[in-house]
Order: sequence, then C-alpha cells, then structure tokens
Amino acid sequence: MEERLRRLREFRWSSYPGYAGYQRPLAWVWRQPLAGLCGGRSAEEQGAALRSYTEGAVRQGGVEPPWARVVGGIVLGSAAFARGLHAEARGNPREQKPLRVEPELATWPEIVRAVERAKRQPWVDFLDRHGDWGRDAALWLGRRAGRMRLAVLGELAGGLDYAVVSKAIARFGRRLSVDAALRAQLAAIQKRLST
Repeated sequence: MEERLRRLREFRWSSYPGYAGYQRPLAWVWRQPLAGLCGGRSAEEQGAALRSYTEGAVRQGGVEPPWARVVGGIVLGSAAFARGLHAEARGNPREQKPLRVEPELATWPEIVRAVERAKRQPWVDFLDRHGDWGRDAALWLGRRAGRMRLAVLGELAGGLDYAVVSKAIARFGRRLSVDAALRAQLAAIQKRLST
C-alpha cells in the first residue's frame, strides 16, 4: 500500500501531486475545474480533501482500474448497461466485432447432462470406460461449446492433466471425421445445448 501511495504522489506525468499539494501545481494546468470537487474553500483545504478522497481508496484496497469494468471491449459500466447499449447500437456486425451477438456458452453441468441423455447412462458409468466416446465428447464440447481451458476441463472431468485432455479432444475429433453415426449423435447433443 505504501508503495502504491508513493507512486501516486510522485508520478511525474500526473497533475495529482500539484492538485493534492505535494508539489507546486504545474503552470500550464488550470486547477479551477477540479480543485474544489472534493470540498474545501482554500487551496490547502481542497488539497487535503482530494488527498483524503483519492488516497483513502488506496488505503482500503478499493482501487479498481477502470479497464477492469470494460464490457465487450467498448463499454465502461455494468453488464446491464452494456446490454442496453448493445440493443440500441447500429452498424455491421461482420465489420464491428462488439456488435456481434455472441452465443451463450454451455456450462459443464449442461454438457454432462446432454451427453448422459444421449448415451442414456449416468456420467459415472462411462467416465473411465476404455474406448467409450462419452467423456471425450464432453471434453470436446467443453472446449467448443463452453470455451473452457484445458486445465479447467481436466479438473471437471476428474483431475486429468491438461495434456491428457488435449489428446482426448484431438482423438474425439479424429473419430468424428470417420464416424457418421457419432457425428449425428453429437449434432443432437449440440442442438440440446443450444436450446
């Protein structure tokens, strides 16, 4: 915390040290619009109020960089605010990525339920069965429909290493390319996930 405060007070490219009274204000900075925002009548009182307001947040650990609240790469605010702006936005989604409607990501429980329904078996019955496509299909869907990281999928599937998950997904992809019946089953599972 002390290091963050020191950097804030001494940052040479900021007007904050001059506003807060740590050094003489820069000659070319017009203090009037911001000086009294935190309160105080004299320059000393205004500096103390600004220090209290700004540095209090640092002391409490509540300083969040504004870019952490950027939604969709363009909107600073809540998710609800971004959805409202997105609904009103006009443009070409092919050319402007933020205007694209991203599909809902499937969750791991949804994927497991869909595979269980397709196989008509509970997850635990086929999870570790040699040669069974169920676990690999769930991992494949987790990567594609859920956009989950390999390490996360490994944990969800019972503590597998991410390299094992990667090989299982690749193996399932190869199996899909030669097995039309499996492709049909997977298409039915994906349809369930998208509804």
